[in-house]
Amino acid sequence: MAQQMRKFEQDAIVNQIMKTVKSKFEKENETFKAKKEYQAIESTNESIVDIEKRINILRQEKNILQTTRRESIQAFNSKFNTKLDTTYDDSLKFEFNDWTIKNEVEDKLAISLLDSEWKDNLPAIMEEIASQF
Repeated sequence: MAQQMRKFEQDAIVNQIMKTVKSKFEKENETFKAKKEYQAIESTNESIVDIEKRINILRQEKNILQTTRRESIQAFNSKFNTKLDTTYDDSLKFEFNDWTIKNEVEDKLAISLLDSEWKDNLPAIMEEIASQF
């Protein structure tokens, strides 16, 4: 009657086979590393890694500049009572809120027209209201 191998003995044999296979794999890889094709790939990969490092540095510089710009815009808007902002493509723009200003103009015009002589003074009234914005 044939004797059956125990599980731990099979595992030990598998482990030894795997060591041999892995050793062969590593030797083949060392041989591949000497090939000019591999070296070209490795050189390209190193270039990619270098570019990624430079991109990260540029991102950090951009973040610092964006923070400086944001703080400068806030100070500018506060100092000059205006609404300078940036667009999606990083252009500067002054915001003009038609709706809010139009409501104020309507209110000021209505008050100015309370005077009985508004017809004679309409151009001056218009000039005066416009100069306030």
